[in-house]
Amino acid sequence: MNDDETFEVPPVPEGRVPLRIAGQVAAVGALAGGLEGLIVGWRSRLLLTGLERAELTLGAVVADSLLAFAAGLVGGVIAWRMRGWTPLWRRYQRGFGAAWTLLTAFALLPLVAEMARRGDLKNVVGSSVVLASTSFMGFLLSGFAYRREFIGLTPRIGFRIPAAFGALALVGLSVLVGQEDRPPTNPPPPQATNVVLISVDTLRRDALGTYGSATATPNLDRLAREGAAFDAAITPLPETAPSHSAMLTGQHPRHTGVVQNGRALSLREQTVAEQFQAVGWRTGAFVSSFALDSSVGLDQGFEVYDDDFAPRFRGIAEFRAGWLGLRLLLRYGDPADWPALLERRGDATVARALAWVDTVPPEQPIFLWVHLFDPHSPYDLHGEPGPEVDHRAILAKEPGYAYSDAEVEGLKRQYAAEVHFTDAQIGVLLDGLRARHRLDQAAVLAVGDHGESLGEHGIHFNHHGLYDDVLRVPLLLWQTRMGWEPGARNDDQVTEMDVANTLLEAAGVPKLVGTRSQALQDRLGGAQQPGSPQFLLGRTDSAWLYGIRSPNGVKYLETDAGAPELYSLPDDPHELHDLAPTQEKAVRQAHESVQGLKRGVDHSAPEGATAEMLEALGYTDPDATLAAPELAPAGAPPAAPVTPEAPAVPPAPPSSGAPPK
Repeated sequence: MNDDETFEVPPVPEGRVPLRIAGQVAAVGALAGGLEGLIVGWRSRLLLTGLERAELTLGAVVADSLLAFAAGLVGGVIAWRMRGWTPLWRRYQRGFGAAWTLLTAFALLPLVAEMARRGDLKNVVGSSVVLASTSFMGFLLSGFAYRREFIGLTPRIGFRIPAAFGALALVGLSVLVGQEDRPPTNPPPPQATNVVLISVDTLRRDALGTYGSATATPNLDRLAREGAAFDAAITPLPETAPSHSAMLTGQHPRHTGVVQNGRALSLREQTVAEQFQAVGWRTGAFVSSFALDSSVGLDQGFEVYDDDFAPRFRGIAEFRAGWLGLRLLLRYGDPADWPALLERRGDATVARALAWVDTVPPEQPIFLWVHLFDPHSPYDLHGEPGPEVDHRAILAKEPGYAYSDAEVEGLKRQYAAEVHFTDAQIGVLLDGLRARHRLDQAAVLAVGDHGESLGEHGIHFNHHGLYDDVLRVPLLLWQTRMGWEPGARNDDQVTEMDVANTLLEAAGVPKLVGTRSQALQDRLGGAQQPGSPQFLLGRTDSAWLYGIRSPNGVKYLETDAGAPELYSLPDDPHELHDLAPTQEKAVRQAHESVQGLKRGVDHSAPEGATAEMLEALGYTDPDATLAAPELAPAGAPPAAPVTPEAPAVPPAPPSSGAPPK
């Protein structure tokens, strides 16, 4: 009698093999989920309570066991359908091995893909070896276990009951093994400066009182009054993730590759948070939009990166099984129906930021980044009365919606109300930090990531294009030790890339090297530093845009197809008079500069569920020397006068209301 004949009589009826395999693999999944929950709870950079860690770990146990049960059914059906091809014990082994491999691949392949995307080839190879060896081990063990069971050596209690108790024990342990106090390795200097970065999504420069708006923004205005305001700050790319990558790395988005939402920052890039953490600062980030989810890579250097917009639910996305469930929910449902999974109100973000500050001993300095999202479309009002215009309903319509004059005026008022609400939350944050004595020795920088078009150039309520309505941002700097008079104003052209070294300079921390970031404090001592021309990137509904904005106010724009535009901003601040037809030399000069730089831009779009989540939030689909265009002498023939009613640049088509963020 050969080996196959010896084990042809099964310990269980052949028809129950799929369920038997599924049950055993589900037990493995439950243990894996408990272990995953324990590890994630310990390493998570979400700000979680012990109860939340237990809930999330239990969710991981349930989700992983259900996923493993499904994988086991697949393997069991494979084993059952192979009857007649090979002996039952071999079919059982292959079916169990297939289910085990599916479970292991689900656990490890996302990590392998993420490390490959970030260029971590050493760990890609190591994780791939672990995946292959674990799958092979499961295959061998399944055959061994089958033989033991056949000859009666398997304990009566079986494997599934101990697995269940083990999973529950891991859930309980996750309450105790959570976010411990993990101070940086290097102690900070005595009397170190606390540093606070406040970034506000979609905040126009002229939306603040300090820049001439009638909107009440007393808290931001106070920062300008007691600190300094920069009047000509711009973003190099008006989208959320690219603009924030510029702030935190001091690099142009073209250099980092983060040229649109859904792109991730490489681990090779150095961030402000990593620099602070290396010299002893405690680092925490609290963001309010999925566009800045930790998958974007801006979490580098933050010990707490809180993107948990819906505690007890979205937090499960920290686990692979839960993340799959969330993506399926948003893939086959309408992501716009689940805004709580994709964004967070400013008051909730501020509350969690202050809760984290309370966990840091007073003698340890902090670098705190708080990102507020409320002014981004759709414009919802947080309180009474309700909104005049249902902006969400409008954005749900087909692209090309034609806004009425009444809707335009109503939405402008709603945008202003969102800005006012955001300013109030900034006041709560600053008052909370002041009450905790975190502003006794501190620096605070507040900045908009980009502006918003409110009908200018025919663009309604998004930040398409590269006109100054979306490029210019408010930038305010306050610190306890100032080398300038309170209320100082500076009109040099500066960019969000300058945020990085400005924050480090304020704390006396070594600056990031190899960047285009300049400390803004140097511009407040009296001497003018006009700066250099800036390469601009942007998008419309259907095309990429490129441009140059020079310190003297000459601005050049073009699309992928060419279509140049040229403006003299000192004479034409609203960009209504296109000088390109009469300034051929300047256009040619600027075009040649842009051509070399734009070839290095990766235009591929994010895919899958990430793209769908960004769309639900309202998003649609310089290392070289840059020469600024020079206008012809004053004696050259002037451009024909253009009235606002007959602009030289054709108005953009009505926006779909789905801006890139």
